[in-house]
Amino acid sequence: MNEIVVISGKGGTGKTSIASCFAALSRDLTVVADCDVDAADLFLVLNPDTRHSWDFVSGNEARIDPTKCRNCGACVSYCRFGAIQNRRGDEGSRSVWIDPSGCEGCGV
Repeated sequence: MNEIVVISGKGGTGKTSIASCFAALSRDLTVVADCDVDAADLFLVLNPDTRHSWDFVSGNEARIDPTKCRNCGACVSYCRFGAIQNRRGDEGSRSVWIDPSGCEGCGV
C-alpha cells in the first residue's frame, strides 16, 4: 500500500487541489482523509462515498498556572493568535487572561 500526504502550514497553497488530483487519478481502492480541522472541503471536489465521519475535539486547553505566573505580560506578546490579553482590575491590578475562542492550544 502506498501513502501520499499533502501538508503545509499555510492556507491557499493548493493542498486540496493536488490531493484531489492524486485521488482522482488513483480511482481503485483509494482511501481519502481530509484532516483539516478548519476547512475540510475535499469532499466538495471529489463527492466521495463517506463511510466514516467523526467530530474533532481538540485535547489542548490553555491554562495559566497561578503558581508560575507573575503577571509580567511576556506571554501576551508571544502569542501569535492574540488569545492572551492583559486585563486591568478595579484597583489597577493587572492580570493575564486567555480568550478560549482565539487560543490554538500551542502548549507554550
